[in-house]
Amino acid sequence: MRHGRAKAARRTLQFYKLNAPHLTPPYKILLDGTFLVATIRNKVPLFDRLEKTLQHEPFTCYVARSTLDELDELAKQSKSEDDGSNVFQKARQFGLDECEIIENGRVPNREDGAMQKTREFRDFSQASRDIHRLATDGGNNRLAYFVATQDDALSDSLRARAHVPLFRLGRAVLLLESPSSASRSYTGSRERAKLASAGGLMTAEEREMVSSVKRRDKRKRRGEDAEERRKAERRTRDEVGGGFNARRKKKARGPNPLSCKKKKTAKS
Repeated sequence: MRHGRAKAARRTLQFYKLNAPHLTPPYKILLDGTFLVATIRNKVPLFDRLEKTLQHEPFTCYVARSTLDELDELAKQSKSEDDGSNVFQKARQFGLDECEIIENGRVPNREDGAMQKTREFRDFSQASRDIHRLATDGGNNRLAYFVATQDDALSDSLRARAHVPLFRLGRAVLLLESPSSASRSYTGSRERAKLASAGGLMTAEEREMVSSVKRRDKRKRRGEDAEERRKAERRTRDEVGGGFNARRKKKARGPNPLSCKKKKTAKS
């Protein structure tokens, strides 16, 4: 792995360790059918690449039963099955041999109503729906899966959810995507909430006390500002000359006689 990719992967893992405590080793990698097929086609040593990307932390690969069923159907439809080069069959066999299988009964069947009604979700295959359910259960990936997929529609949908790390293959290069904007926005809102409530350690009475002090300070500042405005108005009236204490204009006066020289008288 090149230094730049390794550094980016370390930053991404550090982000999730700090902001999503449930995403900690041993990591759980959920593979979909498109990723398994791409791995076979590009002859990627998947476990070796995952180990390097995950900084040699322990991990386990998972595959949903519906993904294996989908690969089996594609293998039957493929014309290359007879010559032994059926990538769908090989991908399915890899899932059976190297991954833990998530049976249909273990897949959560809860979705928020908004997502369930979208055309995007209805267009997903059953395998993609199961992966989406597993990765978004509880709102913020409560089951702590890293999802490895080449499906753009599924990836875009998961990027809109907070704390769902994504793996993908760029040709034969395994990439761990940087945290999505949804993850960063969610983390930022949580940090702002912590600052507002002193890290969540303030009681209701303490928060009410802080609010009352803020209101009192605000009233005090408002009174001080009003007094300053009144003083400024009085100064303005005095300078213009329309007030009681208007300054009188100085009139020109003659010279001081004591400072003048006496006239000399002519001698006779």
